[in-house]
Amino acid sequence: MTSSKPDRRTFLSAAAVGAAGGLLAKTVFPFSATNDATNSTASEYLFAEGITYLNTGTLGPCRRETIEASMKSWEDLESQPVQFYGLLGAKDLAEKTRETAAKFLGCDLSEIMITNSTTNGMNAVAQGVRLKADDRILATDQEHGGGLHCWEYFQKYHGAVVDKVAIPRGEYNSETIVNLIAKAITKQTKVITVSHVFSSTAIRMPITEISALARSKGIFCIVDGAQAAGAIKVNVKELGCHAYATSGHKWLMGPKGTGLLYISKDAQSSIRPMQFEESYNTYNNTNGVVNLPGILGLAKAIEYLESVGINKIEEHNMTIRNRLYDALRGVPNMTIVSPPAGPLASPMLTLLLSDKFERQPFVKMLQDKHKLVIRPTHKEFGFNGIRFSMHIFNTEKEVDRAAEILRKELAA
Repeated sequence: MTSSKPDRRTFLSAAAVGAAGGLLAKTVFPFSATNDATNSTASEYLFAEGITYLNTGTLGPCRRETIEASMKSWEDLESQPVQFYGLLGAKDLAEKTRETAAKFLGCDLSEIMITNSTTNGMNAVAQGVRLKADDRILATDQEHGGGLHCWEYFQKYHGAVVDKVAIPRGEYNSETIVNLIAKAITKQTKVITVSHVFSSTAIRMPITEISALARSKGIFCIVDGAQAAGAIKVNVKELGCHAYATSGHKWLMGPKGTGLLYISKDAQSSIRPMQFEESYNTYNNTNGVVNLPGILGLAKAIEYLESVGINKIEEHNMTIRNRLYDALRGVPNMTIVSPPAGPLASPMLTLLLSDKFERQPFVKMLQDKHKLVIRPTHKEFGFNGIRFSMHIFNTEKEVDRAAEILRKELAA
């Protein structure tokens, strides 16, 4: 498929029309919701030649259009910094990004904040809950450090207690998982914190049911959504959680150093992050100067996903993920630890390697020898694993190639 994308000079000339309004105006995307959005051309991304990139769960790639929008706003800013922030409407531009994000996550503008990462958002929520001695936080044993350390901070310095409930590898039943969490709740439990999609085993957690459980007991449900928004449909109102933090730099394919935080209206009087004490606006006296070029690029990235349609994106992501799952079943020297196709599956796939292979050298070999980019599992999860994460720009041909490489290397 070919693209009618203008060259950089044409793009910048068009974007220069009205700095306050032009940067977020919708442009003609290479794909529309009615076209095939999964066969993207190499010209859309900046990947090195020959790379098969199956690692969006670590860092997602920005499309050229996102980079150009960010660079244009940066050029405008540096041409007259004070004037740009004052007279040319920087605050209004940032608020348009909030509007775009609120629509994408299914919430009201008054419930969304722009942050610089999922971790930043989780830190804000933990600080805003104002935990005290003997308050208990219930987490799973599969939480990423970026969503867990904020709670451990209050355990270390303020006497709160972090309880962990084990989610066994191979447990793919939603009801069983919810029951495990319910049994771990105590009278002192104030917060349940859980990832929407585990970065370890790639399980898509039953957040709607967990949120309902938390609300029935007067407990806050806080969700680390780093591995969900942009990969699958996320409607925070339907999920029912009190707060939801996510990254711009993963599945949203936005600039690095951007993120989003949702706090439901009914929790805002109890969850009060310091940096948004004045208001949830991007520019306020408790938040300070922000990365405006990155924020405007984030809006462009979300607009692209909206133009394709999140349902179509999720369908594509799950199709090629399930294709990889099927291709790897029965391969020697590894075990699939992610769920089979079904409600707990996500667009990531994690494999447990046999003791014959070490995850980090194995991943490096795949990149050096085959230009196949994936990631080793985080060391804190305690198992010798590797993880694939598939997004809209990946193809069946790429996952077939990845499966063939693994079959050969694991049999060597």
